[in-house]
Parts: sequence; C-alpha cells; structure tokens
Amino acid sequence: MNFADIENAWRSPHNRPSPAELEHQHMQLITDLRRRRRGFVLHLSLVVAMLSVVTSLTVRHLLSPDPALDPIDLAREWGALVLLALPWAAAVLFVRQSWRHFAGHPRADHSIRASIRALLDENRLSRIRVKVVALLHGLVLLVLPVVVFQLRAVGKAGDEILVPAFVLWPLLAAGIGGALWYHDRKKLLPRKRELEALLGAYE
Repeated sequence: MNFADIENAWRSPHNRPSPAELEHQHMQLITDLRRRRRGFVLHLSLVVAMLSVVTSLTVRHLLSPDPALDPIDLAREWGALVLLALPWAAAVLFVRQSWRHFAGHPRADHSIRASIRALLDENRLSRIRVKVVALLHGLVLLVLPVVVFQLRAVGKAGDEILVPAFVLWPLLAAGIGGALWYHDRKKLLPRKRELEALLGAYE
C-alpha cells in the first residue's frame, strides 16, 4: 500500500479531497488493516498447530511411553521441556495482545481516524513481536547447551550433536536476528512514521 498516495489526498488543492477520494483512501486503510490481521492470525495458527502436535506427542510419550523409544527422565532431561515452553509462552503473549488489540479498536472501519489508529496499534504490536521473537531465539541459545549436556549424559546423543547445536543453530539464529532487525528498522519503523504523519495531517 502506498501511503504517499494517501498523504497526497490530504494535500490536494485547498486541502479538500473529494468524497470519492476520501472513501477510496479509507477503503485502502481498511483493506491493509484486515490483510495484516489475517496474516497474523494465520501465521500464529500455524505455529500453535505445530506446537500442539509436538506437545501432544511429548505428553503422550511421558504418560504412555513407547517401548520402542527411550523413556524420558524429567529429572535429567528437563531442558527439552524448557525449549518447548518458550514458544508456548510467546504464543500466549501474542494471543493476549491480539485480543486487547481487537477489543481496543472495535470500530476500526468506521472512520479514517479510527483505521489509522488501529493500524498504528497493529504496527506497535508487530514491533513488539519482532523483539519477542528475537529474545526467544536468544533464550534458546542459552538453554541449548543444557539440552545438549543432558542428552549426552543420558546417552541419547553423542558428538554428532555438537556441530548442529553449537555451529549451525547459532548461525541460523544470527541470520534470523538480522532479518528481524531489517524488518523492524526498514519496514515497520518507516511505516509507523508514515501512519503518524497521516494521522497528524488528518487531525
């Protein structure tokens, strides 16, 4: 969506955009807001679905161990459960934030001002999510050595786990962190400024 087009509408002759122009810009704002909300809900739903599958398999193995698989000793292998709990905590946080967002903007499509404010709040939440995901990857890097030590201690892993855990995964985490930083500084932050300028022009 090109916010320059919206700003130009407010700077039209005599600063009096036609009703048709206003309605067009309003529909653009509403469409953008709905698209971003749908994208977030879809992405979070996929993450929760995958977490649910992994969690259900883990709980099933704990309650009714498969004889063909090594049992899980929670006293010695609790690190893996911490790794599983971290994304769940982030998912719960995101759901709570989303509920508050929807509750705080129940009439986001009723006016241009309401739509812009809803988009600004969505942008704020998107920037928080970026920081939470980055923090999540940092915490995983801290917990991973514990998991590796525990797996090696109970004989479920050997030296083959060292390179993936201490070389490949940190490199992947660094790449993800760089992508998150780029998305925040080059996409979300400029968009925040555009929305603030647009709201200021409207008011």
